[in-house]
Amino acid sequence: MDSPRNPFVAAPEVIEEQDPMDVDLILGSREAIRGPQNLQQTLAQEPVPEDEEAVPVEVTQATLWLVGASGGVGTSTLAGLCCEQVVDAGVQEPEWASRALLVCSTSAASLEAAAQLARKSATGLLAYELVGLVIVHDRPKNRITKPTLSFARGVARMFPVAMTVPYESSWREVGTTPTASSTRLKTVLRKIHKIAQTGH
Repeated sequence: MDSPRNPFVAAPEVIEEQDPMDVDLILGSREAIRGPQNLQQTLAQEPVPEDEEAVPVEVTQATLWLVGASGGVGTSTLAGLCCEQVVDAGVQEPEWASRALLVCSTSAASLEAAAQLARKSATGLLAYELVGLVIVHDRPKNRITKPTLSFARGVARMFPVAMTVPYESSWREVGTTPTASSTRLKTVLRKIHKIAQTGH
């Protein structure tokens, strides 16, 4: 039986133990870091380079748009590796009834977005024609689970043609210019160029 607590003595403070902080490559074991107190004032005094306006694309019969199913899937990188007829739709909206390749990553949200856009395209709800899909691996192949691979294959079958771009770790490094290093990527770029030229 518990003894009655003395009402004149404060109850001891109970401190919950927290799990130890895992070590982060950038922050170490700290939960956050602080910059100098006057950092924002210093940054405000520096000149801010103006964003250059994108030069409008000269659209022809051979123009093929790369449309991202979600953000950060690599449309600008792929467009930069392709010929001039292949244009990143993030820079300029595809024209009415133009041809487009949808680009998604192997993340669940991006694959689901690709599936939704395939359905919209099939029912005529898109202003452009989706002629194919490019799935960009966003992690090494041994890190993709079987359910994700199965879902990706199902999404790929919803398009007239589907291609995959392998995971390129070097593309994520600061100061690196993406290049077509793997055989599969070079093959995909040739296929994209052929679709731009011939339509299939």
